[in-house]
Amino acid sequence: MEYFLNLVIIFTSFLIFFIFKKSRSYVSKRGLVLLILLVFLVFTKVVAVGDLSLIGFRLDNFSDTILPSIIFSLLGVLILFTMRFKNKKFKAVTWIISLVTLYLAFGIIQQIFFQSIFAHTLSRLLNDKSLVVIFSAVFYSSFHWGWDSGGIKFGILTLFGGIVWTLLFLTSPNIFLLGASHAVLAGIYYFIVRGENILERRLSIKEGKGLLKFIFH
Repeated sequence: MEYFLNLVIIFTSFLIFFIFKKSRSYVSKRGLVLLILLVFLVFTKVVAVGDLSLIGFRLDNFSDTILPSIIFSLLGVLILFTMRFKNKKFKAVTWIISLVTLYLAFGIIQQIFFQSIFAHTLSRLLNDKSLVVIFSAVFYSSFHWGWDSGGIKFGILTLFGGIVWTLLFLTSPNIFLLGASHAVLAGIYYFIVRGENILERRLSIKEGKGLLKFIFH
């Protein structure tokens, strides 16, 4: 039964990938489909494992990976600042508000999908940690990859991020710690390197009509 559910999870995860690539906004029909599929995946995963602590929903193991998570996040922030090409002033208060209100939530949600669901499922299907790390990192990076120069750089960065986060998850799963690290790096990237708030655009019904402008402006 678990083997069958794991196959369903992997298939649905790839389905989410193809729908995501065609979606410009989360506030859309495709966005609703993505939400439904994600809820389905979480439910299926809970049925398959039966214990949420196995997929990182726990608070008792922070000490296991908090130091490497902090080191990785700090190194990532330093690298991203060296990549800054926008001549726009960094609005620290705006970044902090968006980090706490949105990026933290989306960081945790993404790590639930990529680690608790996808990577953990692969680890149950493949008896090879190296393959799990490689496949999971490539899968994560593929969501962020683009074919222009900026997209390729972003794809390479997220590939390394996927490797580190998957290794940390397999070492001692804690989805909240990984989500916080993801949120910090994603927020810095979009505010410093890209010079935009990607979530404001993704949560807009129409371009230029952000639903959350009261938070960011």
